[in-house]
Amino acid sequence: MINSIKSPRFLVLSLMVLAAAATRALPLFIPHIWNFTAVGALAIFAGAQFNDKRIALLMPLAAMAISDLFIGNGFDAVVYSGFIAMVVCGMLVNKRQNLPNLILSGIAGAVVFYLITNFALFYPVSMYPHNLSGIIASYVAALPFLNNMLAGNLIYGTLLFGSFYLLKQRYPSLAK
Repeated sequence: MINSIKSPRFLVLSLMVLAAAATRALPLFIPHIWNFTAVGALAIFAGAQFNDKRIALLMPLAAMAISDLFIGNGFDAVVYSGFIAMVVCGMLVNKRQNLPNLILSGIAGAVVFYLITNFALFYPVSMYPHNLSGIIASYVAALPFLNNMLAGNLIYGTLLFGSFYLLKQRYPSLAK
């Protein structure tokens, strides 16, 4: 693990993750569309690119925790578990990175995050009743956020994966 941390690949990937994480703090500076950030795409990207899966899980969660400090959000285990699921979506395409698989991982990541974070029974205090109608109401109300995360995953995912692909073409030492 120590050797991988010293590698140019690790440095470039880490800088890309930090830059993508910074989009989460954009509301502090400019108006934005809710859930349209690079954070979901960076979770998928980290899962697909970091060779050490512990680092793949740690990087997006650390980026979330740091950005939560700036945004003022507290730790929400349900949201963090949704991002862990998105990292796993990236891990599933690690060895099979091609356009269809990357699009599928972006879609799957957004849907899994939506399903996990809007399941109303997770929250002891919720604006939705803890029954089937409450769960349905929660999912219906969150559809615009799903659409925004889906768009963010696909657009930012294209930027992250595309940029790293181009960097690897220019600097072969960045390849696995």
